Amino acid sequence: MKERKKTLRFWSARGGIAIPVTFLMLFVSLTFLITATYYFSINRLTAKSQELKVSGVEQEMLSFEKVVKFVTWSPGTCQTFEFGDFGGTFKVMPTSRRLALNITDNSSFNQVFFNSSIGEIAYELPPSEAQDNLFLKGDSRVIVNESSSTMTQVRISQGNVHYEITLGYRPLASSTVTDSSSEKPTNNLRIYIINLNSSESVTRMGSLRLKATCMNVTSSLLSYDFPNPITSLLVKADADGSSGTVSLPISSGAQGALVNLETVICNVKIEEVGG
Repeated sequence: MKERKKTLRFWSARGGIAIPVTFLMLFVSLTFLITATYYFSINRLTAKSQELKVSGVEQEMLSFEKVVKFVTWSPGTCQTFEFGDFGGTFKVMPTSRRLALNITDNSSFNQVFFNSSIGEIAYELPPSEAQDNLFLKGDSRVIVNESSSTMTQVRISQGNVHYEITLGYRPLASSTVTDSSSEKPTNNLRIYIINLNSSESVTRMGSLRLKATCMNVTSSLLSYDFPNPITSLLVKADADGSSGTVSLPISSGAQGALVNLETVICNVKIEEVGG
């Protein structure tokens, strides 16, 4: 009888201990679940916030590009723009994007006719996940010769530290023929360049007010006399290691062809101005 009482007291004691332990385990498990849910929610909100910031910068950069486009090719024209704060760094880099252009018949004739930095604009995004080498406007071609193609390139790419949205311009080539009835037809080639290297160097976090001004439009002319018939000339472009080529048709007669190469440069200044 005594042994039975001892056994009952033993199981009663164990039952008394088991209930608090069970509650403790439930409490710890519930705390862990709440904490994990909290951090998951915070991470999701942070990621969503970063996505919204990236989207905001994309739209802001495209809007600013319209401002630059508005002033190009109209000397003296200027326009201001309020660029918002998206947690990153806005940069104007006038000495960036070095462009080299040369014309060649892909044989014995080859001449560099432009070699200078043309500048670019960038917004360094805060730490975020973004699509690399995504073009928001334009494409990867370094030079174009189609009238429907834009000179503008707005793209997202990996920078030195974080992803960046950059705004830059590529040259556009065109060709026309005059006096095609002669034995040595005259061909006019024209290369258009939007140059930002007269801009103010800017590195700024937060919102800022920018001014775009078309300083002037300049041109230079080179003439070539080809004694033998040719059918085309190539204009090769290299910009910071990326290269591209366009082929321009040449009208030629029995005695060859005359080619006038005009380089037309629109100089645009980007600067930060006060409120």
